[in-house]
Amino acid sequence: MSTQMLAGAPADSRYDAIVVGTGLGGASLALRLSQAGRRVLALEQGGFLRPPASDLPPKTSYFINDMLGSREAPINLVGGRTKFYGAALYRLRPSDFQEVQHRVGVSPAWPITYQDLEPYYEQAEALFRVHGATGGDPSEPQRRSPFPWPAIEHQSWAATLVGRLKKSGTKVASIPTAIDYRDGGACVLCSRCDAHYCALDAKMDAEIAAIRPALATGNLTLLTDAKCLKVLTSADGARTIGVLVRVDGEDRTYHCDTVAVCAGLPHSARLLRRSRTARHPDGLGNKNGVLGRYLGGHSTGMIFPIVSLGTIKDFQAKTFAINEFYESAPDWPYPAGVIQAVGQFPFWNEASRVMRPIAKFVGAHSLMCCYMAEALPTRDAGLIFDGDDIKTTIMPDMNLEAFEKLRRLAVDVFRRAGYFSLARKREPYLWHEIGSARMGQDAHNSVVDPTLRVHDIDGLYVVDASVLPSAGAVNTGLTIIALALRTADAIAGKLLAAGRTEPIAKSAPAR
Repeated sequence: MSTQMLAGAPADSRYDAIVVGTGLGGASLALRLSQAGRRVLALEQGGFLRPPASDLPPKTSYFINDMLGSREAPINLVGGRTKFYGAALYRLRPSDFQEVQHRVGVSPAWPITYQDLEPYYEQAEALFRVHGATGGDPSEPQRRSPFPWPAIEHQSWAATLVGRLKKSGTKVASIPTAIDYRDGGACVLCSRCDAHYCALDAKMDAEIAAIRPALATGNLTLLTDAKCLKVLTSADGARTIGVLVRVDGEDRTYHCDTVAVCAGLPHSARLLRRSRTARHPDGLGNKNGVLGRYLGGHSTGMIFPIVSLGTIKDFQAKTFAINEFYESAPDWPYPAGVIQAVGQFPFWNEASRVMRPIAKFVGAHSLMCCYMAEALPTRDAGLIFDGDDIKTTIMPDMNLEAFEKLRRLAVDVFRRAGYFSLARKREPYLWHEIGSARMGQDAHNSVVDPTLRVHDIDGLYVVDASVLPSAGAVNTGLTIIALALRTADAIAGKLLAAGRTEPIAKSAPAR
């Protein structure tokens, strides 16, 4: 199915909801509301990502640097960052929803439980065609039903490594993966999901899994190259009344009493700040100075087990993980984290000229893996505003003792399996950032309530990674999808209670 930008939405159109952003949160929210018969306007600052027209026949994948110039480049696209994600969709563990003591601090409790989210995890896995299995993962939470699709089998050198890890006593789990790998499916199990765009539309990203089926309902109008300038509120500041949007150099106002900000970090917090008024002088949802704060995520490092003296051929390596240190580890009563295989990409091109030959040699003879511990959110960590701009970002507590413990554990498990590994002792990367508009019962330390509605502003929601109170140690994407589905049900129920049950008109035809 091809997708195009729908005809420009007139500013006087009636919508049941406006969704700002088309990443995992916004796309999933738009899909659920559209399927419920609600008329939705989705705003995306960028456009559709497509491979260069000169590539004939098309390749199966394109590295992010080749398409955007850098892995650090802004990503304003339909589907957001998921166009380049590795498609690993995990459930957080039940303990992640509770207060957890770490060696250097506390991971906060959520205002909801795993049981509250479990039905939506199940639905999210079905929507995104998640392939997985429960064996070998001591941290795997209870499930009402099995994964919708079986786990991807380990291939080539990954299969050999997994076998040797198991033989040496290490528990190895399959990575739950959102790809279209089935009879008649588009996936060919190439080596490149992480940091690559899939030209086969085989990776179940936010566009493929959510935006396209939402468009197919006829209830979604998608407006691309549209920058949301402000969320508009009533004179008393108690409710949302629409958005101000810039399209083709023209400012338009779209009126709606339900608006969901789903622009991701740091953009959602910045939009709420930019929407400040006399009634909300520090930004929407920021009466108590919480907007932008409680940044967290994953402290991440890389490890390269050398698996062959010969050059490794391309294959799908992102199939295995070691999660047995999630809650604790030998001689370590605190959570440590996870070790995961990573898809292959030319990381050596980003090394210095001196290090590039060494890095390229390592890449040719090893499997690329990461290890992730939780970076702990605190009120001091996050975005520091100067007017409407972000002046600086204060990093979360990177949990360095747990991070170093996990590095040594990773080296040891591969050593016991007979592999020499390279794992530089260095400062961690911050991956899978969360926070800046976090969820909570109390407006004094949160921006949104458990339904993701902004405290004290009726009809305004935030639905993306910004609302997560903590990140656990597994990928956060599935949790964002599940929260979006849960919030969509709350919004649809509210619209039903308001008597908005009349049939919804079809959206404008595609150009």
